[in-house]
Amino acid sequence: MKYVKPYLIFNAMVWLPWGLICIFDLARIHDVIGVTSINPSGSTDIRVMYGGVQLAVGLMAALALYDGRYFKSFVHALAFMGCTMALSRTYGLVVDHSSTFYTWGVLLYEASAGVSAILWLKFLSRPSGDGSGGRR
Repeated sequence: MKYVKPYLIFNAMVWLPWGLICIFDLARIHDVIGVTSINPSGSTDIRVMYGGVQLAVGLMAALALYDGRYFKSFVHALAFMGCTMALSRTYGLVVDHSSTFYTWGVLLYEASAGVSAILWLKFLSRPSGDGSGGRR
């Protein structure tokens, strides 16, 4: 379990800043990935779906870092989010022909996040031999 803390720190450092940037600096989203809105409602939706969701994942990682009881909840959420984001991005890559360095890089990160979370869940569900039933 010595890898839990670095794993959580890494995830907090990835998700929190990007979530905050996406909430407060829409111009950065446009500059980095080309996403923009044509009306105020769309701008709000971009803040929520790019910033709010990613901020939430970062806050979940920070909470689990502060209180280890939330680690399993965090990896459950990351498993679902990472995998569904990677699958959605793969679909977009195919149908939208969006093969860019950014798309491939983020796809690799999302898939890695989802798979690493699934591996943590598998590890946590193994009997440990110490009477904890794999709970830590």
